[in-house]
Amino acid sequence: MVAGWKSTTARVCLTSALSGVIMLSAAGCSPEQRTLVAVYVDERGTAQALLRSCDEDGRVRGPELRGTMARAAEGATSDATQDTVPAASETDVPWIGWDTRGPHVAADFPLFAPPAQWEAETRGPQTLQPGYTYELAFGDPDDAYVYSASVTFDVDQLARVPAGEVLTGQGAMTKDAFEGLARKAC
Repeated sequence: MVAGWKSTTARVCLTSALSGVIMLSAAGCSPEQRTLVAVYVDERGTAQALLRSCDEDGRVRGPELRGTMARAAEGATSDATQDTVPAASETDVPWIGWDTRGPHVAADFPLFAPPAQWEAETRGPQTLQPGYTYELAFGDPDDAYVYSASVTFDVDQLARVPAGEVLTGQGAMTKDAFEGLARKAC
C-alpha cells in the first residue's frame, strides 16, 4: 500500500513539475513589447529613427531595419504565368534595409544611416521604397528576452505622420509623448 502511494505521489509531483516548466517556457517565448522605437520625417524630408533603452548603459541588442515587399494576393497568378516566373535564387535579396549583431548604444540617426560603429550589414536600396513594409526593431541588450521594441510602417504611413510627431507601435504622437512613454516602459 505504501509503495503504491509513493508511486502515485511521485507521478503527481513529476506531472506538476513538468506542467510548470511547460507553462514557464511558453510564457517566456515572447518578450514584452515596449514603446522604445519611433520613426519620423524631419523638416528636410529625411526619415529618422529614435531608439531608447531600458538598460542603465543605454544599450540595445541587434537593432535592425527590415523592409519586405508586400505579397501579391493568393491565386493572383495563373498557371501559365507561373511557368515563366524564375524561381528565387539564394542571391535574391528577400529583404532590404540593414541589421547588426550584438549590443550597441541606443541613438537617434537617419533611418538608413545607422551609426558607423554598429558596422551594419546593408541589403538593397537604402531609401524608403513603395510597396515595402518596414520594421525597425531591437531586443533586450542582455539577451535575456525580457523585452523588445519595434515599429512597423510603410512609406504612406510615414508620410501621413503630422509634422512635429513621431510614429511608434502605439501610433503617431508628439516626440515628448514618445519620450514619456519610453521612460514609463522601463
